[in-house]
Amino acid sequence: MKTGFAIFAALGVASAASASSITLTFDGFGLSGVNRMSYNHNRSWDARGPATFYSLTCGFHNFTYASGATRQSFCAQLFEGVTAGNTYTFDIVDPANVPDEPGNPGNMGAIKATLIQDLYRRYYYGIDTAQEASAFQLAVYEISHENLTAADAAGAVAQLSLMKGAFQSQAAGSTGYNDAAAMLASLGQGGFQSIGNALQGLTNPTAQDQLLVVPVGAPAILAGLGLLGVGLIRRRK
Repeated sequence: MKTGFAIFAALGVASAASASSITLTFDGFGLSGVNRMSYNHNRSWDARGPATFYSLTCGFHNFTYASGATRQSFCAQLFEGVTAGNTYTFDIVDPANVPDEPGNPGNMGAIKATLIQDLYRRYYYGIDTAQEASAFQLAVYEISHENLTAADAAGAVAQLSLMKGAFQSQAAGSTGYNDAAAMLASLGQGGFQSIGNALQGLTNPTAQDQLLVVPVGAPAILAGLGLLGVGLIRRRK
């Protein structure tokens, strides 16, 4: 897996942190795989009823600034899309306000944002294979689209499952399903972690909303490297 410093170097040095909006051109998928998934907003988090599954590409979304700088993001919204070659202007928001409203699933809110931050802190900086990228996207979908009812983040982790609920996935025909399940199960172990303001939400009323990591100062990167390996999934030999 790549180190966090290598990924930040790949992302470039410009930061969008001070802007209220950002214009990006979607170039297509980067590291990615195909997953079988289903979403029904009317299903409770513990529902196991019949579901219709579709095969969708999951992984890094590659975007380019007008300046030529590149960014990679993960999608936080299933039912809107982005088209390769098209340019979109996104509002920059707190991750808790992704996906945008109205519409389902609506804003994640504070509890889901805590889970997303922990997921990013534990796994994002180490993604360097298609399977890992696909698994990470699947985990993002489960968190952002599940009908969680828990009063806190610890309780919410216990309600996450790819096998039941509003968002579901099938192991057969999916890339990284087991890794995604392991990522979700690990959240909160040893305390909930965060990458703070480095994680931003991108919303557009007619385009697929995204979660984007922006570069931070080199001292902050180096300070965080010691924890990047905590909880990383080891691939079976």
